[in-house]
Amino acid sequence: MTFFRKFAVVSLLSVLSISMAHAATLPGGRYGDVTFTKPAGPMRGFVVLFSDKSWTPADTQTADALAKNGAMVVGVDTARYAAKLPSLKETCHNLVGDAESVSHQLEREVQSSRYFAPILTGTGQGGVLAMKILAQAPDNTVAGALALNPDPRLDARFNLCPPDPTITHAKGLPGFFDKTTQPASASQADALLALAAPHLKAEQIRDEDVSDLPLIELPAARPTNLLAIVISGDGGWRDLDKTIAESLQQDGVSVVGIDALRYFWSAKTPEQTSHDLARVIQAYSARWHSEHVALIGYSFGADVMPFAYNRLPDSVRAKVSLVSLMGFAPDADFQIRVTGWLGMPASRDALKVQPELAKLPPSIVQCIYGAAETDTLCPTLTQTGIEVVKTTGDHHFGGDYTLLARHILASWQKQVAART
Repeated sequence: MTFFRKFAVVSLLSVLSISMAHAATLPGGRYGDVTFTKPAGPMRGFVVLFSDKSWTPADTQTADALAKNGAMVVGVDTARYAAKLPSLKETCHNLVGDAESVSHQLEREVQSSRYFAPILTGTGQGGVLAMKILAQAPDNTVAGALALNPDPRLDARFNLCPPDPTITHAKGLPGFFDKTTQPASASQADALLALAAPHLKAEQIRDEDVSDLPLIELPAARPTNLLAIVISGDGGWRDLDKTIAESLQQDGVSVVGIDALRYFWSAKTPEQTSHDLARVIQAYSARWHSEHVALIGYSFGADVMPFAYNRLPDSVRAKVSLVSLMGFAPDADFQIRVTGWLGMPASRDALKVQPELAKLPPSIVQCIYGAAETDTLCPTLTQTGIEVVKTTGDHHFGGDYTLLARHILASWQKQVAART
């Protein structure tokens, strides 16, 4: 991922003091200076607004209209953005990383209670740019794209990289998409607001028991009696965790994913995490008629998993036949941190994992690590009865996610066989 460059400290400190629906200018890394407009009232979405060419008063009016309807808006001068990219000397540009990272940064700074994936919007050249970035995006990184009068061609300086081949992609675009032509009787602000308004609303709930949780359902087409619960890394449900889950699904395992980016956007306690995990296990064991449960965590999700397992009710814990930990670190944070995306150490509030791990039955634990990983507990566990699996690569295991799924399923099947 291309991480968003840090805003100036003074700008970050001033974010909270910006009046509602009133714009301010902030340094925006690869975007250059951006126009930041806070929502009037409760936040209902996060919008990255690309201008046609240079930023104009019409773009400011559009940002204000979106903010008055609950959007937090980052306004990007598209001409300045295009002019900046060639100087980076990249063979191609991962532009979705810029949009995702600015949403992470600003939503954390204003202390939003939940995370909103960015909606990409634009007019003219900004409209076609929003469309192309959506096409580049992995699943679950942006909410969608909206274009007003999109240009037929994108400025060649943007030179977007193709989608990452190591990440599975669903058919079609990874989010909603809509475009329109501006009516002669409507302003740019009115036309874009009409496109955006249906997407600026609270998520619809599904089932009463777990409807408040950010879950991804992957029921197997030919289900067995196996249920995997996967807690993602802090980047959300998008990469290694998603691909492994889909591989397990193809092998007859029904999977429920917990999007860590959204679930841990606000701080949780180990007790709350365990309580919610128990709800998921109980709900989907009944719904999908599953008898054997595997708990799988990657990176952030692996770090919190021992705490969650140890606090499960006895009757729920008895269903768990495997705990697989990938990219497992010595410390666990229970809230998503911007510094975590930048590879910084755990926070001062992080909890030590080793005492919790020692409480797990070692025979059901699997610890997977890459040979080049430096911050992992796995190599220290080789004489403890825990299954330790060493792979190539670093924190992403050389990109062979299908092999990881095979390791997990093979170990799980042995555990299930031992119980029957």
